[in-house]
Amino acid sequence: MSGYYFVSAVISLFKGEKFIRGRLDDLLAQSLGKQAEIIIIDSNSPQNEKAIIEEYLTKNDNIKYLRTDFTESMYAAWNRGIAMANGKYITNANVDDRLAPNALEELANALENDPSAGLVYGDYFVSPKENENFETAKQKGRPVRVSGEFSPLHLLHGYMCGPQSLWRKTLHDENNIWFDESFEVTGDYKFVADITKVTKLKYLPKNLGVYYRSQADENKEFQNLEKTTAEAFRIKYELINFYLDHNTLSVDRPENRKALRNIKFYPSLSVRAASILWKLDKRAVINYETVFFIAAVQAEKEGNLAKTMKIIKKFENYPAAVYIHNYEKYLREKGAI
Repeated sequence: MSGYYFVSAVISLFKGEKFIRGRLDDLLAQSLGKQAEIIIIDSNSPQNEKAIIEEYLTKNDNIKYLRTDFTESMYAAWNRGIAMANGKYITNANVDDRLAPNALEELANALENDPSAGLVYGDYFVSPKENENFETAKQKGRPVRVSGEFSPLHLLHGYMCGPQSLWRKTLHDENNIWFDESFEVTGDYKFVADITKVTKLKYLPKNLGVYYRSQADENKEFQNLEKTTAEAFRIKYELINFYLDHNTLSVDRPENRKALRNIKFYPSLSVRAASILWKLDKRAVINYETVFFIAAVQAEKEGNLAKTMKIIKKFENYPAAVYIHNYEKYLREKGAI
């Protein structure tokens, strides 16, 4: 089959031999059937995935397979696959995750019915078991991660769209939004942050997949936490600047009144006092470190670096405040302080 597809699912493949058969069976069992295009980018994997994939290629004309003669990042592979895609909608299909049988259809229809949204996401099971499909995860009562409704503050708190988001291909073709290949771990967070600058995200409150959480911390985001937090800092810093420029964080906006009502008050407190107040506030959307972070960036934008540093120095004895410490490192590296 060639030409139009409803959805294109892009797999970045490297050392995924133990997962690829289950991933392909899972995608081929989707309720969309042959309306789903499957694109596999094999980044010169040293394992035997190619032989397994060739079994499927002879029987399924909706699968495209490309093996490069070099290894590239997951985000570069996704971009390569997206450029090959013919689907109206795109999803990244992590080789070790699984979907509900109707997941792609549900997600795509949500965007069909809401032209104002550019990306849709749902809830998902978290499983410690390799190759566990949706029905088995359901039978075993695996915990469900509830992604929750999108808001700028929720996104500032961290990546919130789970492992099976789906988006319009026009975001690439018309808005020129792609995965930033300078990122190694948190490029999906950066991608979603970029999308929110041009369109809205839609939350579908349904359990639509299974995220494999390796007990041996084999998931890339857990292998190098220093790299993960350094990359996440870049995204959060850029988001805060964007939000401040567009008045997104104004306490006059109804959605911010509860979460940011203390943004002017917090920086005058000690970190310990702020943490106590935050723990007592059951309605908090973001943590107190982020409130300080926003206030420090706001001071920087106003040209008041002395105030910025005063806020940063409050955290010098709090090593867990990784974003504040990355902020100080960033300011030193660019010669601002």
